[in-house]
Amino acid sequence: MDQNPAVATAVAVGERNPADTAVISIPHTVNSRLVFLTGALPLVVLATSWFVAPGWSYVATTGALAMFLFVLGQTISGTPFGVLVNERNLMSLSRVQAVMWTVLVMGGYLTMAISRVKAGTPNSVDITIPQELWLAMGISTTSLLGTPLILSGKRTRTPDEKLVRNTSAQLSEDMQDIAQNRHGTLYANKSLQDARVADLFQGDEVGNTAYVDLAKVQMFYFTLIAGVSYFVDVAMAVMAGKTGSLPPLSQGFVALLAISHGGYLLGKAGDHSNSKPAA
Repeated sequence: MDQNPAVATAVAVGERNPADTAVISIPHTVNSRLVFLTGALPLVVLATSWFVAPGWSYVATTGALAMFLFVLGQTISGTPFGVLVNERNLMSLSRVQAVMWTVLVMGGYLTMAISRVKAGTPNSVDITIPQELWLAMGISTTSLLGTPLILSGKRTRTPDEKLVRNTSAQLSEDMQDIAQNRHGTLYANKSLQDARVADLFQGDEVGNTAYVDLAKVQMFYFTLIAGVSYFVDVAMAVMAGKTGSLPPLSQGFVALLAISHGGYLLGKAGDHSNSKPAA
């Protein structure tokens, strides 16, 4: 059989087949932007905490941390709210709460630490974090990590076809699209760009995604109240020069937060799609 002259020449001179050549990864422009932003973040936080007036410095620091998360989402996911979107392309309430506590607590700690450095306070990073705050953050982390574990069993089940049809009619969404995008009985969007704020209040499954999930609404209210009140508490503490400890949360509020999260997680455990094991 005749051999291709180009191939014969390549073999003769000992050239490598392109398929056998190792691929060298060249940094993408997006990655370079991320490296720059990651390096710039500490400088921005330092500048805002050092030069902005006490109280407002906390506002500026939390704003810088939040902006970094928005840019991170835009760079990686193509949407500013990408950090709030889960693997089913839906906005996640547990992610919202985890982001909120991360920004508020880290922003408060950084602002107080830099304020203490500026004032020449010994042991500037020796800032007390109250037990109630640890509990609140632990509850939030439990919801974030526990949600995928609770929902994992639903990925191997199939929803009732009648409920899929009902959901299709209620959401004005093609039944075929719902069937293609779903993860077992769990409702999912086709892409990250389809994520909406309404996802925070809807059921997780195909059978109840067209309905308002009251457990999520309750947790959203507690999250909003906790976030706003704690933001004000930290800003007022920094303004008053009380930088030795982050403000505590009341034990009663932590208990209400725990009950809300418990209801949120228990609501996910039930079968809302009359499902059966996948064939």
